[in-house]
Amino acid sequence: AFVRAFVPLDLTEEELADYLERLTSDDAEWQNLKLEIQAIAEGRGVQRIAGDQVKHAVFHFQHPTMAQCDREVGFDFINEEWS
Repeated sequence: AFVRAFVPLDLTEEELADYLERLTSDDAEWQNLKLEIQAIAEGRGVQRIAGDQVKHAVFHFQHPTMAQCDREVGFDFINEEWS
């Protein structure tokens, strides 16, 4: 569930498995994901937040280490938790 929250919704199961493999075997990939989460948490590079921000929020932000790389991550509030 954690990995699925950080990948495009249209990934196939094979692509999702590949990403999970890279996260667990490639330290650079894991560090990259951690930097993205940290950027969102700190609001660093966040250009806007879409959605109602009560039940759904989508963060649009500049990637913390890659120039000209815009990112978008969405979260939903379900059962008293953001996921």
